[in-house]
Amino acid sequence: MQRFRLDKKRIWKNLIAVLIICTFMLQGCGREKNTVAESQAQMQAEDVAPASDTTLTITAIKAGDADAFVLIAGEHVTIIDTGLDKKADRLLDFLDEQGVSRVDELIITHFDKDHVGGADHVIDNYEVGKVYTTYQSKDSDDITAYREALEAKGLTETVVTKKTTFNVEDISFTIYPPEADSYVSKTSNNSSLVIKVSLGNSSMLFTGDAEEERIEELLRTEGLKSTILKVPHHGRLALNSAKLFDYIAPRYAIISSGSNSNDDEDVLKLLEKKGITTYLTKNGNITITMKADKVYITQ
Repeated sequence: MQRFRLDKKRIWKNLIAVLIICTFMLQGCGREKNTVAESQAQMQAEDVAPASDTTLTITAIKAGDADAFVLIAGEHVTIIDTGLDKKADRLLDFLDEQGVSRVDELIITHFDKDHVGGADHVIDNYEVGKVYTTYQSKDSDDITAYREALEAKGLTETVVTKKTTFNVEDISFTIYPPEADSYVSKTSNNSSLVIKVSLGNSSMLFTGDAEEERIEELLRTEGLKSTILKVPHHGRLALNSAKLFDYIAPRYAIISSGSNSNDDEDVLKLLEKKGITTYLTKNGNITITMKADKVYITQ
């Protein structure tokens, strides 16, 4: 009887010891899980970039049936296309109103007169840093004046032949060159440089006068989805315009059009059908205020 009681006590002691060990093991396992979760949360928090305070202002100049865009971030100024020679004063007046003395980048998407026409006036009147262009596929008095202005200032253009990216503060500029040296039709338009400007989650895509062949190239190019689309070729309809709008998926569209131009109703209807809010320069300068998380547009 005494032996049985001793065995029973030992059994209880052993059972209690096992329970204590299990309790510590369970607590250790739970703590390990918590530590992993906390580490993952910390890693995720470290991966989140701080919000940018940078503001980019993009102005689409009312320059007739022509392209002229001024991008300003602090003291940094970029111009994409310069409109017509006969309306260059509109671009220069705007630059003077903004107190611009230096243009850090001048980008000419292609050499049609409604894109390069005012370039010599910009070069003559302001200090100019870098000049980016596509290849020259034609000759004209506007191009001659542009090249003479470059020579007079001792400037050399950079003909973009491969994807080129540069940054200004938190703003990224990516230039996409044409993929072909010539096209079946409209080589000048289809040779347009395409530029994507990004700030945080906001972006704008400038497409020059891209027509069907160049648009097909864009449809094969990754990373072009943008908040705002500068509609190619002054809003003229191409066979693949709808595909481009779907691919870029913009919330807003900008069309460079003159007061006497007949806007393509099919394009306007297509943009409206896709829920894309559209602005036309013939109604006045368009001001885009871009921040990392939002975009404001006024006209």
